[in-house]
Amino acid sequence: MNIIFDKNGTIFDTRTNREILDKTPLSVCYTLNTDDITKGKKPPQTPYADRRDDLIFMGDKWYATNTKTTLTATTYKNGLLFHMETKANNLSEFGINLPLNFMGKLNGGGWKNQYLFNSPYMSRNKDIIYFYLTSPCENNLLIAIKGVAQGWKMDYSPFSWGHYFVNLKLLATYDKAYNTPQGRQSLEFVVLPVDSFNSCLKELANVYDVPFLDYNISGGKIGDEIEIYPYGEYDALIEEHKGQARELQFSQKYKIKHEGEVRLTLKKGDKLGGDVTVYGYNSLFELYKKSMNSVDLDIIKKHTDGNLCEHQCWAGATLRFLSKYKDKLSCEEITALESKVLSLLDIITEENEEKATEHCTILNKPHLNFPAYNVYKSQRVQELFFGITILLDAYKYFRNKKYLIYAKGATECLLSHYQKDDGHIEVDWGNSKEDYTTVCCPMIPIVDMAVYFIDIDKDFSNRCFNSAYKMAEFLFNRGLSFPTEGAKSSLVEEEMEDGSISCTALCLLYYCKYVSKEEKYIKKAKEILDIHNSWVIKTPICQMHGSSLRWWETQWEGDADGPAICAGHAWSIWRAEADLLYYLLTNDKCHLTKATNGFMTNLSKIRENGVTYAIYSPDEIPGGGFSDKAEHVRFEIAPRLPNTPDCGLSRYVWLRIANYL
Repeated sequence: MNIIFDKNGTIFDTRTNREILDKTPLSVCYTLNTDDITKGKKPPQTPYADRRDDLIFMGDKWYATNTKTTLTATTYKNGLLFHMETKANNLSEFGINLPLNFMGKLNGGGWKNQYLFNSPYMSRNKDIIYFYLTSPCENNLLIAIKGVAQGWKMDYSPFSWGHYFVNLKLLATYDKAYNTPQGRQSLEFVVLPVDSFNSCLKELANVYDVPFLDYNISGGKIGDEIEIYPYGEYDALIEEHKGQARELQFSQKYKIKHEGEVRLTLKKGDKLGGDVTVYGYNSLFELYKKSMNSVDLDIIKKHTDGNLCEHQCWAGATLRFLSKYKDKLSCEEITALESKVLSLLDIITEENEEKATEHCTILNKPHLNFPAYNVYKSQRVQELFFGITILLDAYKYFRNKKYLIYAKGATECLLSHYQKDDGHIEVDWGNSKEDYTTVCCPMIPIVDMAVYFIDIDKDFSNRCFNSAYKMAEFLFNRGLSFPTEGAKSSLVEEEMEDGSISCTALCLLYYCKYVSKEEKYIKKAKEILDIHNSWVIKTPICQMHGSSLRWWETQWEGDADGPAICAGHAWSIWRAEADLLYYLLTNDKCHLTKATNGFMTNLSKIRENGVTYAIYSPDEIPGGGFSDKAEHVRFEIAPRLPNTPDCGLSRYVWLRIANYL
C-alpha cells in the first residue's frame, strides 16, 4: 500500500512518508436550496462563497453533522476508494473539499514534495473525470471520480493574485445557479499513487474499465503521421471531425487527414474510452497568414491596455511574416499588413510627450523619474524588452533608420538603468527591489541586438554581448531559485513559478545557440527543464498537451473571469523554444517532440477563419475575476475557448517560431 489513512483519519503517502493533505480537515462543500450565490459580496479569486461542513473521523468513518454526510475509505489497489453520501434533501451544491498539499503551502515539506494540479480531464458526457497531480520528486497522484458527478472546481489563493492552488472541490452537483442537474446525493472517487502519466493511463483503464489513448505529438500538417498509444482493451478506433464520426481499425500510426480538430476515441463493446484531440493544418504558411490577417486593432483597443509586451505581440509576428513571405502576398495584402504595423510604430516612436501613450510609447527624452527611451510611465521592463524586438524587426523590414535609433536607445536605457553589475535585471518598486532577469526572457532582445550590431556599432555590440554574458552567469549561479514579479507573500513559501523556471532555461540556451556554446549552461538548462516537466500539462487535448501550467492570467485575459487554467497560454512558448534550442544544441530528439507539442498548444487555438485565442481553459467554474460583487459574475459554465478573441498575445507563437521555419 502507498496511500493509506490512519486511525486519526490522516491520508498518508508511504512513498514520501508525508500527508497528501495540508492540516485542514476534509470537509463537505455545499450550498442550500435557499441560498442565492448570485447576489452580494464575494471573496477574491472565487465566484461565490459556499458553506463548509467539517468531516470528523470517528471509528472507521468520517461524519459531517450539518449535511448528514458520511464518508468512508476502503483499500483500492495501492490507494483508497472514497464513498461520500448525504441524507439531507435541502442541498444545491454538494461535494468534498480536498485541501491537498499544493505547492507553496507553508510547512508542506518543500516544493519538491508538494503537488501541482497538472492535468485535469473531463469527457464530454462527464463519465470520465480525472486529475493527474505531479510532484517534482515524481511521487505523483491520480484522483478519479467514479460514477455520476457534475465536475470540479479549483479554489485559487486569495493572496498574490491567485498564484497558488489551495483546494480541489469534487462536486456531485454544482449550485443551481449554473443550471445543471441537481439532486445527486453521493460521490465516489479514488486516490492512487502513480509514477508517470503512462502509469496514470494504465490505472485509469482499470478504474473505468474502458480504453484510453495518448500520443507522441498532438498535431501537424495534413499527411503527417503521429503515433497513438492504447491503454486497456479495445475493439476499434472512432475518428470524429466536425460532428461526423467513423469507425477505423486501430493502427499505432495515425495519418492526419483533416484541417482543424479531430477527436479520436477507442471503443470497447458499446463503451467509449478517454479521448484525445489532434489538430491538423494545410501548411504553416497558410496558418500563419490566416492568423496575421485576422488581427483586428479595434479588438486590442477594446479589450486590452495595449502594452508593448502582452498585447502587441502581433506586430513582431507580422513583421517576420512579411520579411519571410512577402513574395507570396499580393500588393493589397502587403499594404494591409504594413499599415497595421506602421500605425503602432507611430505610437511607439511618438516624440510629443502630450501625445505619448502609457505602456506603449518609448519616449526619447527623460520624463518623471524615467530616463530617455523608457516606456512612457512604465516600470514594466518586459514592455521595453518587447519594444526593442518590434523596433529591430521594423528596421530590418522597413529600413527606416529611426527604428534602429529607438531600438538602440531602448537597449541602452535598459542596460544603464535596470541591469546591475552582477548581470541581473532589477526593478525598484519603492518598497521592494525585484529580480526581473527571467520575466519574459530579456536575454532574447539583448542577444539579438548584440548579433545585429556586430558590423554596425562594434562597441555597442560588445556591450550587449557583455550584458548577455553577465546575465547568463547570474542565472547559472542563481541556482534553483525562480523569482517572478510581485508574487511575494508571508502566507506561503517562496514561489516556484512556471515562467521563471522555463525562462531561466531558455535564457541559458539562447545564449548558447546565438553567442557561445557553453556546456555548463547546457547542463544547467537540462537540469531546469527536467524539474520543469512537473509544470508541463500531460492531458491529451491538443491545446493542453505540452502546455505550461499557468492560471492567473485569466483574470486579465480571455473573458477576464479567472483564475482558471489557461492551457496553451502564449508563455508556454518559452518552454517550447527552450526544448527546440536544446534539441538543436544536443540533437536530443526527445526535446524536439516536446517542442513540437509546446508550439502545437498555441497553433491549435487558431480557428479556420484565422480567429486566434490566447487561452484554453478546462475550468468549468473559473475564479470570478477581480470584482468583489457576485452580481458581476457570469454564473455560466465557461467555454473551453473564451468568448473574447485575442489579437495580441496569441500571436507570440509566430514571433518566436518564425526564425525556425
